[in-house]
Amino acid sequence: MSALIDHMIAYYVAGPAAELSVAPRFYPYGELQLIFEDKVSVAVRKFGPKVRKHSKEAGKAFIDRMIETGAWSTNQGEYGGSMHQFQADRFREVIRTEQDANPIIQNAKADPDYWDKAFGDLMG
Repeated sequence: MSALIDHMIAYYVAGPAAELSVAPRFYPYGELQLIFEDKVSVAVRKFGPKVRKHSKEAGKAFIDRMIETGAWSTNQGEYGGSMHQFQADRFREVIRTEQDANPIIQNAKADPDYWDKAFGDLMG
């Protein structure tokens, strides 16, 4: 993953992800990609279109990580394919752990201007 994508995911995790609420149904992977592409795009919009254009990649990386950590369960469909269901308690646990352990988020907590500087530097 690139530094820009890492920062986009960290920014989303540091703020809006903690407030995520999802209907308790199963979602196909493609729908989750679209949902999180949009959520990341909205979260980083203040950093401009050069950052936002990478939202698809960041959203995909985020949902892949959430599926991998069990924040979204995976069930194989009886006709093939897999579906994913939001696991609220596990999701909140994963987000809290990431907020406490991610060095990018820790840097941002220490410097109120961190995000603006970091995205400015990454976009050159």
